Amino acid sequence: MPERQLTGGAKVPDSLEMPAATKDWNRAKADLERYGLAIVEDALTDRELQAVRDRVVEQAAAERIAGVASLEHDGANQRIWNLINKGAIFAELLHKPLVRDAMSHILGGRFTISSYTANIAGRGGAEMMLHSDQGYVPLEIPIPVVANIMWMLDDFTDANGATRVVPGSHLLRRHPDPLNRPLTAAATGRAGSALIFDGRLWHGTGRNVTDRPRHGVLSYFARPFMRPQENCTLSVADDVLAGASPWLKELLGFRVWRSLGGVEGPYGRGTVDPASIERGSDGPDPSFDYVGTFVERPANPIREMKPGD
Repeated sequence: MPERQLTGGAKVPDSLEMPAATKDWNRAKADLERYGLAIVEDALTDRELQAVRDRVVEQAAAERIAGVASLEHDGANQRIWNLINKGAIFAELLHKPLVRDAMSHILGGRFTISSYTANIAGRGGAEMMLHSDQGYVPLEIPIPVVANIMWMLDDFTDANGATRVVPGSHLLRRHPDPLNRPLTAAATGRAGSALIFDGRLWHGTGRNVTDRPRHGVLSYFARPFMRPQENCTLSVADDVLAGASPWLKELLGFRVWRSLGGVEGPYGRGTVDPASIERGSDGPDPSFDYVGTFVERPANPIREMKPGD
């Protein structure tokens, strides 16, 4: 893809060619490699779309009334954080095969939730600063360590604040210059579509100039060794965790990954049941792929002791 030079030496693609929406997963994978994003049509069924949208709208209104809403741009835009606690439909969404297929493809095996939020763009909100979702990662790391799915709950259009992107920017190994903003394209799609994008892609919320709010849900995932944006092991509600499937517990970070995330050491009490150890292969050394049982907060942690205690 041709490039042009910006002040300060950054290069961006000369063309803002965008991938067409598709239902073909092989095509979507090719789009992710070339553009850093793919738009998958009909990612949500009609029932899922209606249920997710209704719950987001209801939760957003309730949080505003309760005075706990996360608002931006003088209230024009709203975020709803920690969706896993805010309706069973959000847990259901994470069990869709597209989540496993897309994130395994981008992140190379296992992954966890970094954060799970709704993004509502209303009239009067400003265009978000361009950024990369892994802007905190050294540029020398040439792979995506995070990735995102934006579930479109309304038609995403140029006018209503569709996510702005710089296609191909995931390959630049640079951060966008806030003083020299490049041209962007709107990632548009029909309600029920999923915008999947590499964590290195330059992007940001668009400006909504219509009279109707634009609703979307962002499921942000990371490789298991990354610190999450939302500390799910603390913020998930007790009743939600009690009813969580093994898959959801893994996404929330309750499973040991290659000696990381244990309790009382990587293989301590309550962490790994030796009889249930699996040795899979999502990396170069399967001998370290201990997954076993899930971690729990110990009822009686080992405390300060003296001989004879």
